[in-house]
Amino acid sequence: MPHLVLETTADLPENANVPDILEALTEELATYETVASASIKAYHTLRSVWHMGAGAPPGFAHLTVLVLTGRPLELRKRMVAGMMRVLRDHLSESLQANEVAVSVELREMDRDTYLP
Repeated sequence: MPHLVLETTADLPENANVPDILEALTEELATYETVASASIKAYHTLRSVWHMGAGAPPGFAHLTVLVLTGRPLELRKRMVAGMMRVLRDHLSESLQANEVAVSVELREMDRDTYLP
């Protein structure tokens, strides 16, 4: 714990670099207090079927960050901002071409119902 769940659409050229992206996300998350690097689990799901609304970029990259409850809101906001910065850095080619919508969501998992 925590978990980093990266979802990307199959059309992104950066998919070839997913291992590097996951490593960078893991390294970034490990810089925050209360997060031990050894506890981070990062994984990727490639979406081969998707649809974007009219006017949106054709592809997306979405990161869900799952952490246990109890961290202050300011810390969670810093985590989201750091994760977004890493994603945007690694997806710069698709962002510059307006080919990807990038989003990050942090969810808290209940300590009482999460079993590691």
